[in-house]
Parts: sequence; structure tokens; C-alpha cells
Amino acid sequence: MFWNCLRRPLGEDFARTWVDEASESDEHGPLVLFESPDGAEAHSAWKVLRRHGYRMAWCPGPAGGFSPECALSATGHCPLVDDADAVVSALDTRNPVCAEVVRALDAQAHETPVVLVAPKRSAAHWAEQAPDCEVVAGPLSSKVLIRALSVARADAPAAAAAG
Repeated sequence: MFWNCLRRPLGEDFARTWVDEASESDEHGPLVLFESPDGAEAHSAWKVLRRHGYRMAWCPGPAGGFSPECALSATGHCPLVDDADAVVSALDTRNPVCAEVVRALDAQAHETPVVLVAPKRSAAHWAEQAPDCEVVAGPLSSKVLIRALSVARADAPAAAAAG
């Protein structure tokens, strides 16, 4: 049971202590919440996003080994989602708990643009299941990440005006 006391609750930025000595990136750029249980993937995304003028917060999600429940899917609110200008979710949508997080993100996508990275074979399914998200087929590359964020953020004002 010792390992259980080491768990950190979700809803905190797990990337807040990462330091980028090579760049004095704009600390006032748009904030992107990156959701992935893979810390290496999150760190790579952080580097790419910083190079393109974004700030990033990271949440490993419920499958990341820190907490089995997501505040957004449980309560409808998450401080990281609330503070973000956009969300990129690379959670494992085959996991039912992560799929619930994606559905909760889709419900908020009219307020905060969401990019959902889904496996190629299930991208069409998730495009139907999460119609307010910008769904891209993984694996995620730096070009796809930046392009999908640009599209999602550009579509957000139009969706808000229509809604």
C-alpha cells in the first residue's frame, strides 16, 4: 500500500517544473493542455509547442498511474481544462475510463477547442463520437500537432458564435 501514498491527484500540471534553458519562449502564449499517459510523448510535445509559441500543461490522465479518476469526467470541471486555451488528448480511447474523459472534453469543446489523437483504425469512429473535437489519426507528428491546433483554434470562434 506504500505506492498508493505516492499517487498525485489529477487536475495538476505535471509539466510545471520542466525547464527549457535553450529557449526564452513567450510565457504569454496560448496554453495547451496535453493529455497523455506517456511522459516522453508529453515532453516531446512540450518542446514542439514551446518552439511554436505555446505554453503547455500536462496531465497523464486516468491511465497514467497517478489517479484512476478524472475530475472532468467525474464532476464536469477540471482546473487544467478550465485554464487551457486548447486541449490535445492523446489518451488511450480503448480504455473505458479514458473514453469517458474524451466524451467530457467533447461536451466542453464549444468553449475550449479540443484535438483528439485517435488510432488510425478508430479515428472515423471517434470523429462521430466526438463531433465537436478535431480528430486526427495517430501517431502524432509535430506537423500534425501544430496544424490540428491551428484548425481547432480557428474553428472555435465560429462554433461559439453558432452555438
